[in-house]
Amino acid sequence: MIDHLLALDPGRRGIARFFVRGGAAAAARSLSRGRRTVLTTGFTVAPGQPETDGPPGTAALGRALRLLGHKVAYVTDDVTVPILGAALDALGEPTAVLAFDGASDAAVAARRVLASESPTHLVSIERPGRTRDGDYRNARGVSVKPWNLPLDALFLAAPRRVTTVGIGDGGNEIGMGNVRARILRTRALPHSITSVVRVRHLVVAGTSNWGAWGVVAELSRLVGRPLLHSADEERRMVEACVAAGAVDGISRRREATVDGLPLAAHVGMLELLRVFATPTLTGGPTR
Repeated sequence: MIDHLLALDPGRRGIARFFVRGGAAAAARSLSRGRRTVLTTGFTVAPGQPETDGPPGTAALGRALRLLGHKVAYVTDDVTVPILGAALDALGEPTAVLAFDGASDAAVAARRVLASESPTHLVSIERPGRTRDGDYRNARGVSVKPWNLPLDALFLAAPRRVTTVGIGDGGNEIGMGNVRARILRTRALPHSITSVVRVRHLVVAGTSNWGAWGVVAELSRLVGRPLLHSADEERRMVEACVAAGAVDGISRRREATVDGLPLAAHVGMLELLRVFATPTLTGGPTR
């Protein structure tokens, strides 16, 4: 049922044509066996305008992993550092975020991060992935390369022992290389925007925050304990991100919405996922 919720498509992007069944469950199974996780996020839609989709989901997944004993680290570009820090602070989590120093040589910077953190897992949530021609594009096909450092270099440089996870909603994020052939075959999205960057586990959802929550919900089911954040914490995170400078990725307004949807819609999804993350609520009759 968690898959059914993640496959809802409020943005009408046609994600049914590239949805990955069992993606969140597979990612959760792998993460449950991990020890050290590096998470990245941040999609800047215009100069100085990182969006609200991504950082809250990253903070929520990072907290869940920390509660499960992972050593968690966060890395993003300068413009998203305060946004992700605000989301973490709203959850009461440590706010240290590493700024990726990849403007001059992303490959070298990526190898430096991987060497210092030695992750078992590398997770991207709503982060642009390069296209076949090396650009980074938004859903309209416009280049966003000048405003987004190539953090996908981490995934390209990761050794085979590092398990990679990508979470996205639009075909242009890190990890969508897994379904690029399907996107091209079905013409689900413009060819020019699709990312070629592949991951071990891909999670597709109606918004990327939902995808991150879906992984947390699957982790909750696996370990038998509640790991999802509360509705109030979700509201506080999004509001904190906006106060720190984030915008809605669709409207590009500094308002407490995500991908054009009001907070009430996102809180509703969070509460539905909580129902299916709780075995006592979904395990059938109790008498």
